Amino acid sequence: MIGRRILALSLVLVLCACGRAGTPQAQPYESIDDLLNALEEAGAEIVTVDLDAPLFNVGSRAIIINGEKSEIYEFENADASEQGVVHLQALLKDDWKNTASEQPLARIWLHDRLIVVYFGRDGGTILLLSGLLGDPLQKPGLAEDEPYPPAVPAAIHALAEAKDEDPSLIKVLSYTFVEWSDGCLEYPRPEENCTQALTSGWRILLQLRDQELEVHSDEMGGKIRWR
Repeated sequence: MIGRRILALSLVLVLCACGRAGTPQAQPYESIDDLLNALEEAGAEIVTVDLDAPLFNVGSRAIIINGEKSEIYEFENADASEQGVVHLQALLKDDWKNTASEQPLARIWLHDRLIVVYFGRDGGTILLLSGLLGDPLQKPGLAEDEPYPPAVPAAIHALAEAKDEDPSLIKVLSYTFVEWSDGCLEYPRPEENCTQALTSGWRILLQLRDQELEVHSDEMGGKIRWR
């Protein structure tokens, strides 16, 4: 629960960044085209692909967003989409832990008449979709499962702020739990006095365009540093 609350706070901070171009604005999206336009305006790379086996017999679109697959369904009204989510969760309930399929990676957003199913784990894309659509729905029986530890979205937000870039452009390459040797996370600033005590945290490797950056954080993402 703590991790989810901190992740939600990170999303709020991203959405409240001061008027930067490409920052998603919360608003209703009544059609698939509305949502696709919003994603493109936010800087996402969208490629439409064939949808061989749609989950619902309604208007639908399969897309590759920032390199990961997503499916979007447009229902007649909000009540129909809510019933669609109930059906979808029942359909996938027994498949969440089946590592041979892509279902364990699926995250579901319900937004008015739309259902969005995202099959990736890219932190920037999850932040972008959550900024546009609200929080994803909880997976059945897997309340403890989060896309990343809280420090990862915090690192994405901090780097985006510092570089004046949209969070959706930042990809997560890896993250590893570590014990830093000092309170400066082993990235001291000039003339900084660092406490000589072990500090739990994360080594996070992020990619922004063609640049890879090693980010050091404390355990909850309250302190973020890179060179």
